[in-house]
Order: sequence, then structure tokens, then C-alpha cells
Amino acid sequence: MNKAIATLWAAGSVLLLLILILNGQWFVSKLEFALVYLCVLLVLTVMIVTTPTFQRQKITLIGMGLILIEKIYRAASELFFTEEWLNSLPSSIPVILEDGLVLIGIACMALGTIKTINTYENNQNTDDLTSVFNRKMLAKIPLYQFDLIFFDLDDFKQLNDQHGHKFGDSALILFSQSLKQQLQPDELLIRYGGDEFIAILNPQRASEFLGTIADTLTALDISYSYGVSSDMSRNHLKQAIHQADQKLYQMKTRKHHTASTSAINL
Repeated sequence: MNKAIATLWAAGSVLLLLILILNGQWFVSKLEFALVYLCVLLVLTVMIVTTPTFQRQKITLIGMGLILIEKIYRAASELFFTEEWLNSLPSSIPVILEDGLVLIGIACMALGTIKTINTYENNQNTDDLTSVFNRKMLAKIPLYQFDLIFFDLDDFKQLNDQHGHKFGDSALILFSQSLKQQLQPDELLIRYGGDEFIAILNPQRASEFLGTIADTLTALDISYSYGVSSDMSRNHLKQAIHQADQKLYQMKTRKHHTASTSAINL
């Protein structure tokens, strides 16, 4: 990347110097051309540097390309096009090639930049593995009143130890997507950490949600525990999480006790 930029600037500077040496007439015009040429180099450099960042927003690169075309046109006008030839063109063409391309290019770059910023912000709030929200999203809950369900996969550490982390990652993805598919608008699924997930649901939705996901997760042979906090508000989010976490722990304890009792009876 740095080598490409250095090569671009070196070649452009040498070419600019040769042009100034070979033709020393009308210094003011040459100075104007020099500025235009440097603008071309600058736009090319920006395109090289930002391509990885803006590659998902092609409209930004289109905007840069339009501005680059305008700069090349102005440079070519100074070097190759005679005034007579330029005057023979319809008056709309120079306007489009100069002012039009710049305005459209700037608009495209602005729109692409806004989209890139939004994408970046979304990525900041998204878990890389499961593509659901991460815990930063807890500060941006859209619902003022909500039900909260705290989920945890059963024996996840044992699953990782026996089958490997790739298998464990697949289980997390499958579990999270099964939950996410049942969300309504404004409802959130958040990966709280490890194998822990929090669902933020509309008020009085917890029972319906749990009933909906039960058959799916049973069919997938995914064992999980959960705790519920109902009719909570954003002002009591920490309390809601703590309350649901306690109920989750109680459910896990009951499962462990039942499994131990069954083993003894055997």
C-alpha cells in the first residue's frame, strides 16, 4: 500500500516537472495546471488508501472517480485541447464535465461516507461470531417497557471439550439464529458473553417467545436454561438482568439436581 502511494507520487512529480521544464510559457496557466495535476494525484491516493474501507460502499468510489474524471479533463484542457476546439463544444458539456461531475461526485462521496459510518456503528454493536448484537446494545434498547429473558446453553464447556471449539461455535450460531428468527420489530437478541444471550422483548411476550422456540430447539437437540424478568423498564435494566440471572441459576441447579438424582436411582 505505502509503496504504491510512493510510486504514484514520484511518477506524478517527475511528469509534472518535465512538463514545466519543456514548456515554460504562460506561468500562471502552468501553475493552475500544476495544482490540478496535484489534485489528480491526491484523489488517486485517497482512492488507494480508502478502497479497503469503502469497498462495501461502491457509491463512494464512484464519487471519487467522477471527481478524478473532472480533474483529468481540466488537466487535458490545459495540455492538449485548443481553445478553438473547446469553444466548438456545446456549452453544456464543459459545465457537465467541470461543475456537474464535481457536485455529483461530492454527493456520492457524502452518501457513501454516511453509509460507511452507519455500517461501522452497526459493526461496533454486533457480535462477530453470531451476528447478533453484543452487550454494548444494552445501552440502546428501543423499548421503554420490556420482558427480559436470560439464556444460557447447558454444559457448553463440556461440549467444547468433547467436540472442539468449532463445534461449539456452530452450536452458538445455531442457537442464536433460532432465537433471532422469532423476534418481532424493536425486539433485540444480545450475546451477553460466552454462551449467554439476552432477549429484550415487548411486554408480556416472554411466555409466547419461550413456547415458540421450545419445539425448534428441542428438534435441534440444543439444551438450554433461562430466567425471565417481566414488565421491566430501561431505568431498572441492571435489576432486570440480575433477577433473570438468578432465575437462570435456579433452573440450572434444578436440572443438575434432577440429573444427579436420576444417576443415583440408576
